[in-house]
Amino acid sequence: MKKKIVWLVVSCLMVAALLLASCGPAAEEEEVVIPEEEEEVVVEEEVVVTEEKEMVRDSLGRLVEKPKYGGVFNLCLSSPIMGFDEAYTFSYQTTTMRLTNEELITGDWARGPAGTNETRWLSTEFLSHLETGQVAESWEILDDRTVRFKVRKGIHFALNPKSEASQLVGGREMNAHDVAYSLRRHFLTPGCYMQIAHTSTEKEGWDAWAEDDWTVIHQWNPQLSRVIFEYSDYCHIIAEEVIEKYGDMIDWTLSHGTGPFIMVDYIPHSSTTFVRNPNHWQKHPIYPEDTMPYLDGVKILIIPDLSTRNAALRTGKIDYLGANWEDAEDFMRNSPELEYIRYITGGSGLSMRMDNPDLPWYDKRVRRALALAVNNQEVADDYYAGNAELLTYPILPVPEYMAMYTPLEELPESTRELYGYNPEKAKQLLAEAGYPDGFAAKVVCYDTGVDTLSVIKAYWEKIGVDLQLDVRVYAVFQGITNRMKQEEMVYGIPAITGLPGKFSNFYGVGNLNISRIDDPVLNEAIETVDALGWEYYTDYAKFAAILKPVFQYILDEAWCIPLPGTYSYKFWPPWVKDYQGEGGVGFLNSYIWVNYIWIDQDLKYEMTGKR
Repeated sequence: MKKKIVWLVVSCLMVAALLLASCGPAAEEEEVVIPEEEEEVVVEEEVVVTEEKEMVRDSLGRLVEKPKYGGVFNLCLSSPIMGFDEAYTFSYQTTTMRLTNEELITGDWARGPAGTNETRWLSTEFLSHLETGQVAESWEILDDRTVRFKVRKGIHFALNPKSEASQLVGGREMNAHDVAYSLRRHFLTPGCYMQIAHTSTEKEGWDAWAEDDWTVIHQWNPQLSRVIFEYSDYCHIIAEEVIEKYGDMIDWTLSHGTGPFIMVDYIPHSSTTFVRNPNHWQKHPIYPEDTMPYLDGVKILIIPDLSTRNAALRTGKIDYLGANWEDAEDFMRNSPELEYIRYITGGSGLSMRMDNPDLPWYDKRVRRALALAVNNQEVADDYYAGNAELLTYPILPVPEYMAMYTPLEELPESTRELYGYNPEKAKQLLAEAGYPDGFAAKVVCYDTGVDTLSVIKAYWEKIGVDLQLDVRVYAVFQGITNRMKQEEMVYGIPAITGLPGKFSNFYGVGNLNISRIDDPVLNEAIETVDALGWEYYTDYAKFAAILKPVFQYILDEAWCIPLPGTYSYKFWPPWVKDYQGEGGVGFLNSYIWVNYIWIDQDLKYEMTGKR
């Protein structure tokens, strides 16, 4: 049955939309509409007709509501955008590039909860059987260090009439030369992540070049052949002529790419605005007749204050919000119309530097004492009100990783002991290590960690350890940890959530190895994994069997004092369709799921009176 809603509007302000007049696949280039100033519009009377839902069969044969084009998705972040050029800002911090640019390969969204449900896409994992080509149409392994990628034809750089960089590129077709240039620039720029994360030996033999206009050859050190694919889901493709003219893309106005959206405005510490790329090439994986994206635009709002973010979700001013368990209870009680998911996250913890033999915890007995002095069960039951799991370290107990994960009850007794509470034994171990009266320790943290660390401080005081909190604003904290400038301990999230086979948190000179661990057992393990070569991708069971005992060893060594992992939530209003709580679709691809969703604008209007 059709339902009619009639209302009388005397006068209203109509914000000039980010909307592009595109409701489907573009046959030829369309003009990008850039938002203009607000203007007052008087509307006499309007009748809105909400039609019956039109149903279609998706690519999996399911009868579902037909997606509709249009609408702006409002996303909020608690901290500012860190940068716009991943050669100078770590890729996971260049949030805008997820929407404006594309990679060789990416996570297969259709393998997630909206499709075949093989993964929930909640962590930032890179597992090859969950990947699909993006800019790359296909690839083949040539030898133990070389992959040949065939670049997809028909992909054009978006054309933004108000951007000099975009006009310089002129909407031309992207090709293999762009891909090879982007790979080389991202890897070779001094100070970029790929330079920092690998030793000079590991980087020997690295190269990328265009074999012809549509073929890219990518080589790596034979011991790190698996990184080729990970890097292929990490580097975004740009046009060489922009860098040749401007030197870099640090200025947001130089943003350009082949992605589904175009960045058209940026107000520091306030908002970033995107409009739909009307000439985007990609078909939707579940609705193959439709060209992505469905949204007319995206707006990222920077809202540092938690209560303001929560209020924005309740009033429909934003369309998505992550929440802790405390706020989640309030949402479920007072805003029952919101959709949500609950999921386990990696707990916080204290990571200790292990490259200084003069520090007390260089002695394993001290590390074990610090672990035994923390009552994890009490923290889970009282501090987190039961919304936590004891063991979420060094790898999360999620479906993608269960072949590598060992439940607490199956661990050796010496390791299980660390998750108990035994302050008397802790004192005994400290005395045996030469610290009968304890010692002082300093931990670098940021403001949101103060309450948790105060709990740890109280526990450690009982065994004579004085934990001193060095509290920094988050940007400063990141600067310290990214450059490994902490002297003793650092507070953060220690769990491996992205690349279990790299041991990034426990191996090498990269900033992820926050404890600066150089351990012969782990070194041998990484060599074993490296020796798998391409089996790293083709034989997941073999790969997992190698890692499982290694993670048990990491637990027993106690280089980190992990706290229980808490449950988190994601909330979104019911007008956001085909979203199932995904986090990062592929390796560090946060918010890329925005490309696949659609908004039921009629439902939004019924519930909020707003478009």
